[in-house]
Amino acid sequence: MTAILPVPQSLVSRPEAVFSPVAGQSPLMRIVTALASVADVVVAAAAPLADEVRKTLSPLHLSGAQVCIADDPGSWAECVATALRVLGGSGPVLLHDIAWPLVSPTTLERVMVALNDGATAVLPVCPVTDSIKAVDAKGAVTATVERSPLRTVQYPRGFAADALSGLVARAGSAELDTVLRSEIPVTSIEGDTDTVSVQLPRDASYLAAVIESRSDGPGR
Repeated sequence: MTAILPVPQSLVSRPEAVFSPVAGQSPLMRIVTALASVADVVVAAAAPLADEVRKTLSPLHLSGAQVCIADDPGSWAECVATALRVLGGSGPVLLHDIAWPLVSPTTLERVMVALNDGATAVLPVCPVTDSIKAVDAKGAVTATVERSPLRTVQYPRGFAADALSGLVARAGSAELDTVLRSEIPVTSIEGDTDTVSVQLPRDASYLAAVIESRSDGPGR
């Protein structure tokens, strides 16, 4: 199994989202450590971030992790495409996102099982529990949206490598939307309600509290 973590050029202006420690570990170290427990990891970084990515990961001494420099200018899609080219295979691939620093081992296992069972695209999902309202152009509430069929989508996601390559070529950063509009079959698996997307440094205190509250500690 292989895993890809893009570190795109858009993060040059927000390096704390990649490198700033929260509860003792940066998002980069936390994600790569989790993925490397089950897969070989390719971190595809935009050129201005690559040296710092290597420096940050060096103390981990992970033989199954490598850093490559994405094609310029280093967009999300270029990071993924470069990593796929480095992998050079057609097997299953895990795709993660730096904005999701917590990797649930249970979700990770479910994604891998679905991939190994032959799924082409695997998305961890959770039911929407908040009240959803439709509003008009003036912001007035016009209706309550039925939430029972709605799901939020998380990371890591799983793909057949050739399918992901085609999606990236067509979709750029809108990879998920293209999956859902294409003829590629999508398998959904149960996600983890504690696994959240964060924006650092704004959400650092919240993320630290979530990490502290998890029974299996900061590695998850």
